[in-house]
Amino acid sequence: MNGTFVLYTSLVFLTATAGGVAPLLMPNASDDKLKLFVSLGAGLLLGIAFLHMIPEAAEMLPHVFGIWFLFGFLILLVLERFVMVHACDEAHCDYHTIGIAAFAGLTIHGIIEGFALASSFLVPELAPLVLIGILSHKAPAGFALTSILRLAKKTNRQILGFVLGVAASVPLGCILAYLILQQEKLHNAAGALLAISAGTFLYIGACDLLPELHRNDSEKFKRLFAFLLGLGVCLFSVLGHHS
Repeated sequence: MNGTFVLYTSLVFLTATAGGVAPLLMPNASDDKLKLFVSLGAGLLLGIAFLHMIPEAAEMLPHVFGIWFLFGFLILLVLERFVMVHACDEAHCDYHTIGIAAFAGLTIHGIIEGFALASSFLVPELAPLVLIGILSHKAPAGFALTSILRLAKKTNRQILGFVLGVAASVPLGCILAYLILQQEKLHNAAGALLAISAGTFLYIGACDLLPELHRNDSEKFKRLFAFLLGLGVCLFSVLGHHS
């Protein structure tokens, strides 16, 4: 079981890292091309929120899910609009705070996925399905995060640090799960974190990233396709997980 645990967490880490590093291998990509990936990111973040996070969190906290979900949405609204404000002369300055928020949301989500993956080892035939569900959106989500951070003018070294942080979140969640899975409070804490993360993803995807679909008429259909592709990847992962 220890060997399987190491194998599964290593696969998740490598897949997430590969997805995040891929955009760095295209250093000459134009802003228009990068914004296609931002549109893809909008679809991924909304798909992850609606198809993964919300159903799971609502099942964990059926009576108070909405409170935590709304809290996640509102706290990011307040932080981004009234706290994380700074003078910036760079183009695309708004992406500075969006990238940090996306990193935080993906990290929280990864930790919760680590809880789920560790828990699935209690039912051996369930673990491979959970692994497939996690792998199916780790690489695209990392790809979208890096694209956002590139628009924020982060250096490759900074981006790599963010990517590795997100990639390590699932193994970290697995380790934490082994340490505290027996505690009754874990279930409620996991549900609350997942609901908050879903609220942040809804805000980032709908309020910050989705408007990119309207910025340039000549590119709007390409961006719509990228957005729908992101949703499709998440839908495919859900159908694959439940098949």
